[in-house]
Amino acid sequence: MVYAGRVRVRGTCHVYQAIDLGFAIDLAHADRILAADQIQRNFKKPRRAPEAQQLQRHSSRVSQSGFPVEIGNFRTDGPVEIVIWEFGAATINYQIPIDAELHELVTLSDLLWDNADLLRDARTRAQQLLNAIGPAVDKPLLGDRIEDYVVFELRLLDARPVSELWTTHAATTASILRAEPGPLSDQEIADALSMQCAYVRDEVVLIDWFAALLVGDDMEDERLVLELTIAELLELRNLDEQLDRGVDEAYTVLTRKRSWLASFSTRAADLSQVSQLQADAAVLFEGVDNALKLLGDQYLARLYRVASERFHLPQWDTAIERKLKVLDGIYEKLSSRAASNRFEMLEIIIIVLIAVSTVAPFLPSMLPPGAAP
Repeated sequence: MVYAGRVRVRGTCHVYQAIDLGFAIDLAHADRILAADQIQRNFKKPRRAPEAQQLQRHSSRVSQSGFPVEIGNFRTDGPVEIVIWEFGAATINYQIPIDAELHELVTLSDLLWDNADLLRDARTRAQQLLNAIGPAVDKPLLGDRIEDYVVFELRLLDARPVSELWTTHAATTASILRAEPGPLSDQEIADALSMQCAYVRDEVVLIDWFAALLVGDDMEDERLVLELTIAELLELRNLDEQLDRGVDEAYTVLTRKRSWLASFSTRAADLSQVSQLQADAAVLFEGVDNALKLLGDQYLARLYRVASERFHLPQWDTAIERKLKVLDGIYEKLSSRAASNRFEMLEIIIIVLIAVSTVAPFLPSMLPPGAAP
């Protein structure tokens, strides 16, 4: 790859590993168990927003001691920060100090793609955390999937304008965002740089599906929005998989062949199974969607929309809503069958009672002479 000039950057690379711990987490209970100092984070940039409180975060933070992990010419440093989300996820944040040429981040990004050392360490930390706060977790189960994401929080040195990232150095920036050391096509470069957001002239947020570049003096607010969006993506993908399995199971229940008498004993259990899946999915879906409330800060709300679009969250929402409707349809069919069976049973009972009442008056005449009536 040919690099157009040299750009020196300084800052921190945040490597996020999001993993599911269970259905939901009682944060107050978890905090009491951990008995650790919580790092309180609030949006702190002064902006002319109509409301002072822009965020409801439904999360708790703890710090753990870290050990250096070598990643090419870079290495992790400092504590490992873990965010525990009320909707059952945890986000583990590794920090890598950056003081390098812009093009060197292409190699770093490539090495961070599915980095085995960080993935292994994140799973170990998540399991230890789950073991510790297990009593505070509803349906505790460590997830199989880890959603990783890289956020470069940087400053351009030598007073360079941030616009150089998508003009003069567009190819390098796109390679960083795509973790692609080889040359990209013009279409890929344009697509990688298409999701931009900025509040003032000398800063920018470039968001892609593997990495984001946050360039400015203080980009913590923007990073917190991305942090939640990563956890939200993880939970939506997990929920989508659960609903796939749930729809298959519900359809199996619906099409299962049973004898007429056996159906009465199992229909209630079938309805309970499907309704429980509906309730769990709906509660988790609502919890994830409501975790972020940016009511007063239009810029952060716009940033969240941009990140959501890049991560395809609206499409995930649509798919999940469609599958919830499928479950609703299956539940209605099962309920209709159960009602139909009850009516059939009532009809049979009524017919039997009518038959008995009709035959009863003739029973004495049918007894043999001398038999007791």
